Amino acid sequence: MFFTCMSIVVMVYGFFKTAKNMLTNSTEESFEENIKKNFDTFVLIGLQILIVADIIETIIAPDLQTISTVLIVVIIRTIMSWELNREKK
Repeated sequence: MFFTCMSIVVMVYGFFKTAKNMLTNSTEESFEENIKKNFDTFVLIGLQILIVADIIETIIAPDLQTISTVLIVVIIRTIMSWELNREKK
């Protein structure tokens, strides 16, 4: 629960920081560049924290259904993280 809340805090902080940068944009960055530079980083960090939360949850209550669910979620989040990282470059 702690890591889940922490990932939400990271993503919300990233959203507000990105919104602030967009409103006080002193450079000529486009909307897409601003999102890629700022918000994507926080989403990636949030996803990594959520993966840690899922792994810890599986360690605490290991049964076949939980392990398979976490495995699927980790695969999906890893693909999302990889795609966001690839798109960022």
